[in-house]
Amino acid sequence: RGGEYILRLADGTRVWLNSETELEYPVVFTKKQRQAFLKGEAYFEVAPDSLHPFIVKTKDMDVMVTGTEFNVNTYGIGGTQTTLVSGKVGIRGKSSGREYMMEPSQLAEFDVNGEFKGIRNVNAGTYTAWKEGFFVFENEGLEDILNRLSRWYDVDVFYGSEKVKGYHFTGHMEKYEDVEIILNAISKMVGVHFTIKDRTIVI
Repeated sequence: RGGEYILRLADGTRVWLNSETELEYPVVFTKKQRQAFLKGEAYFEVAPDSLHPFIVKTKDMDVMVTGTEFNVNTYGIGGTQTTLVSGKVGIRGKSSGREYMMEPSQLAEFDVNGEFKGIRNVNAGTYTAWKEGFFVFENEGLEDILNRLSRWYDVDVFYGSEKVKGYHFTGHMEKYEDVEIILNAISKMVGVHFTIKDRTIVI
């Protein structure tokens, strides 16, 4: 929590890890395919190798590539998202053997049971902005937003009212600002009140 990391794997693949993310990978890839296990959110810049596909495994789905750039996010309340920036990837949910192919600037979603929810066209930059030091929220629920803030700023969140979790907010802000600046902007837009006590945000 409260940190980010950049890794270079043995094959030359680069991985940006968002806060509170776990990545399990071998020191050296020795099999016909390269595998990594992800919990959280990461951006992958996979080193090309057509003979050894790269597979990112999560609890809901697998993403299979040979060389490309994409983002995988397992933080979501409703399941797992993959956003493709360049190249091509195949995705497969845990509950089905069917593989779906993605094109650049597409987002694929699977629910918490590994069921395929769909693929849609998106602005990929919205989903990878965290890597460049920004929070981008597009009509996003307050609960999801505060979950992201709590991971990045290493704070806890307490809701005085459950209904505020369903409020939505759109905004574009620098991650490295004080959390109070971001909370004040959200407060002005959606009409909720925040207070900070020690390392707890109270809504």
